[in-house]
Amino acid sequence: MQTDTMDSLLRLPKKRKMEIAERLWLSVTDDRTASVPAAHKKVIAIRLADYRRGKSVPVPHAELMRKLRAK
Repeated sequence: MQTDTMDSLLRLPKKRKMEIAERLWLSVTDDRTASVPAAHKKVIAIRLADYRRGKSVPVPHAELMRKLRAK
């Protein structure tokens, strides 16, 4: 990537940079073939167990994205 393009991107507001990062990430990921580290699987198992026991409250995806984009 050209330096001037990168410099322009880095000057964007945080919200716009996050939108671009999300779109770039989604363009290169493949959930079907991505490997998940064992440590991440352990965290997921713990959180799922907490959810099933009623120890945590889920947040709808749309609400989560709204809160993240507002930062």
